[in-house]
Amino acid sequence: MRRAAVGAAMALVAALLGSVSSPAAGQSDVTRTHRTVVRPVDASGHARPGWTVHRARGLTADCGGSAAAAVDDGIYACFPTAAYLPACWPSRHHTVLCLRDARVHHLVRVRYRGSLGTAAAADRPSPQDLDLAHGQACSLRVGGAWGTLPTHRSWVGFYSCAHGSVYGPPSGDGVVRAGQPWTVRIWKSGTAHRVVHRTVATAYYVGTHA
Repeated sequence: MRRAAVGAAMALVAALLGSVSSPAAGQSDVTRTHRTVVRPVDASGHARPGWTVHRARGLTADCGGSAAAAVDDGIYACFPTAAYLPACWPSRHHTVLCLRDARVHHLVRVRYRGSLGTAAAADRPSPQDLDLAHGQACSLRVGGAWGTLPTHRSWVGFYSCAHGSVYGPPSGDGVVRAGQPWTVRIWKSGTAHRVVHRTVATAYYVGTHA
């Protein structure tokens, strides 16, 4: 059951990535990573103008803990993993509004069970989505178990990309912020140089509109 859920989640992430246009080729010479905060929901739990909302029927979520990409308090990560709900805002009628892709102005409304606890933004949040300078789009991993790299056996996976996955030491989040621009290390199965370094053009975070 767990393997099936992880597989479904990965398929959903792949579908989301496939629907996003790649960054312009000119971004290959990026010298600084652009950080943008997406604020699709206001403090009253309403979607902002310009955002569409789709009701996910037949799905009830468990919302526990904070969204990894949140820069404001009160934004939740919800489960099951297969539903891919990395950032959710409390809304009306015991539902949350969830953002699956920070590049697309679309939210999904999901009913949640139980009550919502406290969700505090991290001191250093992890981007929900990444646009890489060479044209790839990546989305944050939510749960599941990924393969072990033969060359870096202690590393874990953090982002799923259009062609490969971002890996890094378990103490971080896969994004190297030592200087500008930021970089990531991508595992490309079947290539001669198993791990390749890529520049991050844009890192997307989430917040609440005042």
